Amino acid sequence: MQHDTMHTYRVDLHVHTIASPDGRSTIEEIAVAAKRAGLDAIAICDHDRCTPVPDFQAGVLLIPGCEVSTRAGHITALFLERPIDLAALGTLPAPEAAVTAIRRAGGLAVIAHPFYRPGKAAEDFAFDLDGVETANARASFKAADANERAAALAQARGLPAVGGSDAHDAKEVGNAYTELTAPALTLPALRKALLDGRSRAVLVKNTPHIRKGLSQWTKARRTGRPGRLVKAAAYLAYCVWLDMTRRH
Repeated sequence: MQHDTMHTYRVDLHVHTIASPDGRSTIEEIAVAAKRAGLDAIAICDHDRCTPVPDFQAGVLLIPGCEVSTRAGHITALFLERPIDLAALGTLPAPEAAVTAIRRAGGLAVIAHPFYRPGKAAEDFAFDLDGVETANARASFKAADANERAAALAQARGLPAVGGSDAHDAKEVGNAYTELTAPALTLPALRKALLDGRSRAVLVKNTPHIRKGLSQWTKARRTGRPGRLVKAAAYLAYCVWLDMTRRH
């Protein structure tokens, strides 16, 4: 019997573009950065938007996705076969409804940075899932043990561990990623690898606080509201101070 040769691919499963309110880089810029970082594929997961993507860009496979905001936090929809009906889903839906909508669109539902905000407990994520993001390069901004707690949740639930940079600009791409073991670099093969648990989450480095400050500045600038700009400028200065005074 002939067996498929398996390969390990490096895939950043959580990346934002300028289609997100706080995204700072285009798909083209992100793909070039991904190639430079040695990634084989990236998932485009804009906030509450299913951004259309080409099959490949700069030699990198692009995975259709979306980061859905729910009452329980953010859920990344990965390997979408069609856009999610976000209008029907509504604003801040129950997580169970979001998971159902994601699966109806052919995607897998992965809870993103579940312990990013302090005060969250494992019981807050008792609904059905296809994976847990256990390596997120921005997760430690507010809770130093966020990734460790996410890994414990994945282990307790017997769910695949996923890694993603949560990049909001090209300079962050690849700061965390997922190793997926599959016979080919195709969407169906990578999707099955994740669903079967042939994955390993890798944190390369925590993203500096200034990148979060810059993405918030971008978001405020797009609103054009003076009050938002003042707050964003203050937050950006705070992020610079954190990077200068704390070991990240």
